[in-house]
Order: sequence, then structure tokens, then C-alpha cells
Amino acid sequence: MGRKKRNDPVAAPTPEVAGGIRGLLIGRPRIAGVVWFLVIATVIGVSGGYLVYRAMGPASGEQGGSGPDPAASWRARLLKNPKDVEALLALAHMDLDRQQLDTAESLYKQVLALESKNVEAIDHLGTVLLGRAQMDAALARYEEALALDPRYVHGLWDKANLLQHVKKEYAGAITTWEMFIQVVGAESQDGKTAQRFIAEAQEAMGGVLPIKKGFGGKS
Repeated sequence: MGRKKRNDPVAAPTPEVAGGIRGLLIGRPRIAGVVWFLVIATVIGVSGGYLVYRAMGPASGEQGGSGPDPAASWRARLLKNPKDVEALLALAHMDLDRQQLDTAESLYKQVLALESKNVEAIDHLGTVLLGRAQMDAALARYEEALALDPRYVHGLWDKANLLQHVKKEYAGAITTWEMFIQVVGAESQDGKTAQRFIAEAQEAMGGVLPIKKGFGGKS
């Protein structure tokens, strides 16, 4: 589950880059937008073992993964029960994977209208914001989710990736990766990936270990 490394810090996108992102999302990509989109896609985690954890979340189930249209069964469930949170989350995740950010956002907000503290919806709204290059707003959502559930694996992954690969805040990333490893296990595929990211973060810091902070504190 390798990730591409960037040599230069990734700051908030310039107006040119932001315009490129908007163009990409509506089918008129610019080079700058494509490059930034690839950074965002890397952080979201579009390949490797972590997809297993997303699939194992509340939005998984025997009704939603096979056939020509995997969304059809979830839509059928919503027709029977418009307040079916599991179906709403499943459809939102599919839209997020396809970078249909507006539709995904609407579905996550429907979930929160039903369950205001639904950690999965809060966290993935952060990823919607990240897809729009709103890094600080995305981080706030991840931290909101983790405040509700400090061991929420999706939030830990998302926050650590954002801190390390976009914001270049290595100390905070290391702290978050360490919590992630506690949850998934050091010997798991994702635990080993997190250990590799920690080593990369330490190398980027010049081999200096970060001062330990309590989890949930300011990164």
C-alpha cells in the first residue's frame, strides 16, 4: 500500500491549483488540478489493505457489493426505509470513491440529520472536504470524529495521512500513526504500512523523535 512521496511541502493550493481542482471535478481538468487531485487521492487511500477496513465498516453487507450495479440494492433499501443509515452510508461511500463529492456530502449530511454523532459520516465528510482541497476543514472533521471515538480506525488513517502527506506536520502524524497501530495491530498489513510512514516522517524530521503528546491534543 505504497504512497508517493513529495519532496516539497504541500501548502494550501493556489487559486490556479484550486481552479484546476474545480475543473477536474466538472470534467475540464488542468495540469495543476490533476497533480493536486493525485495528492488527494493518495491521502484518501485508494489502494491496498486499508480498503478492507473501509469495506468492513457499517456500510458493508451481503446486499451491497456484487452484480452490475452494486448500488441498486442499497437504493432499494432506501425506497423501503428512507432512514436506513447503513444504506445511506454505503451509497455515500460509493459516490466518494467516484469523486462525486456533492452527492456524497448530501448523503453524509442525511446520515447526520438522523444520527448527529455518527462518527463514520463525520469522518467521511472530512474526506469530502479534502477532495475540495479544504485541508484545515477536513482535519477539523477528522478530529471531531476522533473526539467521539479515539480508536476509530478510518479517522486515524485519514488524519495521519493528511498530517504527513499534505500538511507535512510530521510529529502529529507520528502520534496518530502510533494510535492507528495500537488499533490495527503492529503485524497487520496496515500496521506495517503505518510503521513505514513513521520511519519516513522521522527521516523527514532529520531523525528527531517528536515530543510525546496525549492523543487528541493539538498537533
